Amino acid sequence: MTVHEWGTAPDFVGPRHELRERLLVDLLLSGRPGRAVLNAGAGQGTMSSRLEALGLDVTSVDSSPSAVAILRDRVAGQVVGGDVTALPFREAQFDAAVLGEVLEHVKDDRAALREVARVVRPGGLVAISVPANPKLYGRSDDWAGHVRRYARRDLLEACADGGLRVERCLGWGFPVSRLYHRHLYERYLGRRGPAPVGRSLSPLVRALGLLVQVDRLFVGVERGALGYLALATRP
Repeated sequence: MTVHEWGTAPDFVGPRHELRERLLVDLLLSGRPGRAVLNAGAGQGTMSSRLEALGLDVTSVDSSPSAVAILRDRVAGQVVGGDVTALPFREAQFDAAVLGEVLEHVKDDRAALREVARVVRPGGLVAISVPANPKLYGRSDDWAGHVRRYARRDLLEACADGGLRVERCLGWGFPVSRLYHRHLYERYLGRRGPAPVGRSLSPLVRALGLLVQVDRLFVGVERGALGYLALATRP
């Protein structure tokens, strides 16, 4: 199976992606971040655009030249090419940072977390989302270029080793996203490969967009979670 360059893959699971970003933004805002926010591993820029719409000053960074080109076309704030394990920013430059579905792509996730902690001011926030449950590792993870999925303990230990203190860690994606992932998404990917959202799939996508809202009621449920959302601080 072809591994895609992160940030350039087609958006064929849009409703889950949108819900996850909204939940992560809500978690970040609950900590009352300052205006200067780093979006590390910004990919196609959906998170950066969402944060900019809230009036935040967002700097987007990605190691992929293709993603950087997409970002410069889509977002208003500064866009920088750079590796999340060696960020081209000075210490304590940002009030907050976001790592949305990034750490699972990075071999040395501790190094990435240390770098993000370095460029966030003391007391600043770091919002993180990762896929949960190593037992769920499957075709979609290979296709997306994931190195791992996380157990809760793994994520907490990685953050601690990276110099961050986790204030909240919540499971998300149960029950609809988890059922969709297991019974439709993985099976479709195995039979046909990835398919971008198009007119032929739009009714299904709209229906999924309504159904996944049920998952909001179960944020924080550990068993059956598809992913984790974490809010950490730099001490």
